[in-house]
This record gives sequence, C-alpha cells and structure tokens, in this order.
Amino acid sequence: MKTGKKKLLITEPNNFSQKALAILSEAFDVKSIKIKDREELKLEISSVDAIFIRLGFVIDKEILDKASNLKFILTATTGLDHIDVDYFKSLGGEVISLKGEVDFLKSIPSTAEHTWALLLALLKKIPTSFDHVKNGGWNRNLFINTNLKEKKIGILGLGRVGTQVADFAKAFGMEIGFFDVKNVESQFLRFNSPEELFKWADIITIHIPFSVENEKFIGKELLSFVKNGTVLINTSRGGVWDENEIARLIVNGNFSGIATDVLENELNGETIELNPLVDLARQSYNVIITPHIAGATKESMEMTEEFVAKKLISKRGILL
Repeated sequence: MKTGKKKLLITEPNNFSQKALAILSEAFDVKSIKIKDREELKLEISSVDAIFIRLGFVIDKEILDKASNLKFILTATTGLDHIDVDYFKSLGGEVISLKGEVDFLKSIPSTAEHTWALLLALLKKIPTSFDHVKNGGWNRNLFINTNLKEKKIGILGLGRVGTQVADFAKAFGMEIGFFDVKNVESQFLRFNSPEELFKWADIITIHIPFSVENEKFIGKELLSFVKNGTVLINTSRGGVWDENEIARLIVNGNFSGIATDVLENELNGETIELNPLVDLARQSYNVIITPHIAGATKESMEMTEEFVAKKLISKRGILL
C-alpha cells in the first residue's frame, strides 16, 4: 500500500466497478476484501477514513462506535435505511449516496425493469408453470392467466422509478393512475389520496422511499380499500408496508398475488426464515420474492459506483 494517503475499505468487492476502483485508488489506499460478518467489520473499520458498502450490513451505532477515523460512508443506493445516518452525522461523518441525484438516476432503468419482470412473472404464472413442467407436467389449463392490456395499474409514488414503470404500462396499453405527495406534473390520472388509488387499481406498484413518515405506510387502514383480486408489487423497501397484514390478506384471498424484491428485516438472516411472506411462498401461495436484486445489474452497479466514487473525490477537492 502507498503511504501518505487516507484509507478506504470496500466491504463487498465482488463485481465492483473497476472504473470506480481506479478513481478511488488515486486518492486513497484502498483495501478491498469480502467482509464475512459484523465482528470482522468492526475490526476492519477501526482504522479507515472511508468505507464503500452495498447492502450486506447494517451500519449502526455499534459498528460506528468502532470507527474512530471514519469520515465518509459511500453507498450506491437511494435508500439509506441500512445506515444510522443521524448518528454518523453527530460524529461528524458524511454519507455519500445516490439520494436526491434525480438527473443521474433517470439514466438507471434496473429497478423499473425488475418491477415489470415481477409483474409479468406473477400475472403470467411463470414460476409455477415452469415448476410444473420441470416436474413432468404439461397441462396448460392449470395456468390460464390474464392480459395486461386495459388493466388499471396504480403507481404509489411517481418519482423516477414510478415514472419509468408508468411508461412501460403505457406501452402495454394499460390505464395508468398514481398518487404522489408532491405536485407532480403528469399525463397520467392523478388521485388525490392513496385510498382512492388503491380502491381503483387492479395492480398496485410501490415506489415510495422508506422514512419515519412512510414506515408501514401501506398498513391495515390503507389496505382495507384494496378490491379483491388485486396484485401488489413492492420494489421499494420492506419497511413501507405491514408484512403481517399483507400476509393475512393473501390468505384471505384479497390479493390474487404479490411480488416483492424487499423484506422488512432482510439484513437479518435469522428473521428471513420466519418472515410471513416467505412462509406463504413456501406454502405455494401466489407469492414471488427476490433477494433485493432490482438494482443489481452489471451496468447499473458500475454506473452508480463510479458516480458515487466521483462524488466523494469531488467533495475532497480532487480533480479527476
């Protein structure tokens, strides 16, 4: 390692952007290792000035108290629920992320694409029909599904991802409605409340950020407006809905299916085993769950990691 430079740790180096690595290496002594657990993270973080993370760990008070030199946390994400941002700020640190980078994020399609993949897989019964064939079956009558054309899709949050999803829906000939707390200008049908949107929609996709205000936003009261047979898709964060209430409505038949890329306590492997949605998926309810992979495309990860790396260097006053 070169001397005279600050130290930066990359905790999840698998397929890390080589461009981002080159940028960071110009300004830092970079250590890039696969951190196995929290104890190793506590040890490695103790002497570094910056850390580049993905979603493998929660960077909480316990971890931060071991990081006496840490000034920057880099994360190529818009959501920051995996970091105790307020506590880190109180220590004088700064989080470098994609939050608020609206113009740049418009070039990133991966989450919207994954939302659409989940929607198609769910409505077209792709996972269950594929399992049927793998087990020797060939009975198409078991998997009669439905068209998307003229279905009503309700988009909760018409930000960057929500808008991209709406554009996909337009191409499929769907009716498109949305609710957003912001005064968004749009060609699509705007609802004055989420309750009105949920009452109207055949398909609901969730694209709101996780925050204190949005914790369990999609809860019992709002979900009471859902009409029977609705499909629900979540590629936001697990904390924005009430998983137990969602599970109850699936069992009762209120939802014809749900698909999610996120779980409320997804960073805790022990709780995933007990998650009510995972349990229903095991019981062959119409539930599809993917392990937070919506943003995990090669192209998007390279672009976002490079962007965050440049953002850090810019803040340090170093020209590229």
